[in-house]
Amino acid sequence: MEKAVAYLVGHPVLFIIAVIISIMILFSFLRRVMRLFFVVAAMLILYAAWLHFTGGNIHQSFHHIEQGFQSVIHVVGELFKFLLDFLKSPQKGGV
Repeated sequence: MEKAVAYLVGHPVLFIIAVIISIMILFSFLRRVMRLFFVVAAMLILYAAWLHFTGGNIHQSFHHIEQGFQSVIHVVGELFKFLLDFLKSPQKGGV
């Protein structure tokens, strides 16, 4: 990995091309995540409408959904924290 970084830093044109490609990949990923967010939001709105028309308890149902999202966000946050700590730790027995 160090050789690849040194090669890119040594060749500024390739480095700029790599940065541009990386930015394009990042924006493509973020665009797909936003689409997923909009689909989930639309599904939640349709679920709330369905609960309203069938006489269900909207507040209680969405409270359970909120608790589920909070637990998922907590697990993902802990995963990212673990990964960042792992990447920050010094590597022994270099490759």
